[in-house]
Amino acid sequence: MENSSSHRAAGWILRLALVAALAVIATVALAYDQYSTSKTTGNCATCHGDFRASPYTSKVDGSNWGNDMHDVHRNTMLGSDCNTCHYSSRFPTYLGRSPGGNGLAGYSCAGCHGRSQDGTGTGTEGFGAGLRQRHWRAGQTVCVNCHADSNPAAKTPVGENILPPYYASPGTGHTIPNDPCNPPPSYVENYAGSLLGLDNDGDGTFDAQDPQCTVAGATPGEVSRGGLPQLLVTAHNPVNRQMAISYGPACTSTDNAIYYGPLTSVSTYGYSGQQCAIGNTGAYTWTYPATPQAFFFLVVGRNGTNEGSYGKSSAGRERDPYAGNAACPLPQDLAHRCE
Repeated sequence: MENSSSHRAAGWILRLALVAALAVIATVALAYDQYSTSKTTGNCATCHGDFRASPYTSKVDGSNWGNDMHDVHRNTMLGSDCNTCHYSSRFPTYLGRSPGGNGLAGYSCAGCHGRSQDGTGTGTEGFGAGLRQRHWRAGQTVCVNCHADSNPAAKTPVGENILPPYYASPGTGHTIPNDPCNPPPSYVENYAGSLLGLDNDGDGTFDAQDPQCTVAGATPGEVSRGGLPQLLVTAHNPVNRQMAISYGPACTSTDNAIYYGPLTSVSTYGYSGQQCAIGNTGAYTWTYPATPQAFFFLVVGRNGTNEGSYGKSSAGRERDPYAGNAACPLPQDLAHRCE
């Protein structure tokens, strides 16, 4: 009886130890899952302050925003689309997940402060490598406790010119920046009193001063590439052959074209026609051809001088460009693609 009792006691001690260990692990893993641990303090708020405290003073350039971070983000950028960052309870505010706004995926802060191409884990875990390295270079290294890529020696984030998800597809009713290089004269990343935009890749150089933003002759990459919103059919009217589509614009693209062909030729990408100048907003409604009745199509980025990638086949090979009588011809240049 004595042995049995001591074994049971040891078992309970072991179980309690395991529970305690798991609790510690969970606490560490989720330490920066949200902006603050109360509504005003903890996590990011430890350095940056209450998100609703007015006025906010930038930690980067010392500029006075004249308002709090919350209202600048909510009103100036998002048009009061609260679901972009908040669940119905409003608190806590998570850094990498939300219900999603009007036409925006549920990325929350990571939608503007990260790039999916930096992803190293599941969900939005890797989106913020550049942001974490920006903090590392400023002497705030706590993120490395969970994210090895916080140390610049461990990972090189994609360049400054690569669009965060919300930049690439800003949804409806928002004034989200569309160029992380923040070029003059519009300076699309400068809100409130800011003098600088984001250091998206965390290398210590900002905006157009970043070498990735001054690459001569960079040509468009692939539309709806990994991390960008997928190419989708959002509405279809077979009576008048109207089709609405949405897609993720490629880096450096200023326009796009649709290429289509008979479905029977999809394995060889036998294009039979094109729709020119569909814009670069990430959405377009077009009147598709009466023939062929069954067809495939894709969207290709353009910049007025060159055409970008048509994407890759399932075998990983670049798809051949359109070789027919082009209504709006542009040469394809993959050697200088911005990806």
